[in-house]
Amino acid sequence: MRNRLLLASLLSGLSLLACGGHEEPAKGPAERAGEKIDNAAEKTKEGAEKATEKTGNAIGNAGDKVRQETKDEN
Repeated sequence: MRNRLLLASLLSGLSLLACGGHEEPAKGPAERAGEKIDNAAEKTKEGAEKATEKTGNAIGNAGDKVRQETKDEN
């Protein structure tokens, strides 16, 4: 009786291990779409940061030119 119970437990455990394993479940369409949205949002954020930096540099350069021009006139 004890051997049968041990054998049944062992076989059940092995069958569950064979079915489940360690692999991650496949991603569904909603999860893939969410990842694409996250990636697009990240790229948009990076692009906006670069554009803001370039705009700030351009404004700074323009201010320097204005200071230079007004300095020469005085």
